[in-house]
Amino acid sequence: MTTRAARAHRSRPAARAARPTSPPTGGRPCPPTAAPAHDSPAVDGNTEPCTLRERKKQQTRQAIHDAALTRITDHGLDGVTVEQICADADVSPRTFFNYFSSKAHAAIGLDTVDVPDSVRDRFAAADGPLVDDVCDLVAHTVPLSADRARTKELLVRRPEMTPMVMRWMAESRKSLVAAVTTRTDEDTARTAVALVMSALTEVAHRFTVLDQADLATRLRAVVAEMVALVTDR
Repeated sequence: MTTRAARAHRSRPAARAARPTSPPTGGRPCPPTAAPAHDSPAVDGNTEPCTLRERKKQQTRQAIHDAALTRITDHGLDGVTVEQICADADVSPRTFFNYFSSKAHAAIGLDTVDVPDSVRDRFAAADGPLVDDVCDLVAHTVPLSADRARTKELLVRRPEMTPMVMRWMAESRKSLVAAVTTRTDEDTARTAVALVMSALTEVAHRFTVLDQADLATRLRAVVAEMVALVTDR
């Protein structure tokens, strides 16, 4: 072997070792995530999915919601089966129930709300006016459907869905009241949550919300309107 060839032979392992093994610049690791059924619905509105897996989960959830919303708007809650929704969304029934507990929940794009631990802890440590802080709590816990116009159409055309929406709000209130009782008594907590959830309904009818901070601001504004109506005698 010539001297030049020997040098080239010795240099090859070094060249392979120098080959980059880290992710491309800009990539970032994701924290472990729970199964879709337990995903927090309060992911920050400014946070984009950090992995392809997370994006696929969001796409699957949206596909199921779209299929359920379309079918139930057209045929009614009793005229649609979970299997039909799954066929339209190209998922299995098992996957369906990973994301939604019922076809009605899938149609409105929401499931029972649990307050994320980080949001609960931030609320417990806050020292602002109680109702203002409850507005923040609700804004970072309860999502507004991205298809509000279609959801309104669903409720107009299919009034049998209204009791389900009311049940969803009642179930969500329980989680919120439990969080608010970390700062006040249970009666005051129920009143504060009822007030802000009423404001949430009004905000959903009036506005297109940009993000969670915008939602919190609009909730405070509507609550202030309610208080003004009561005190303006």
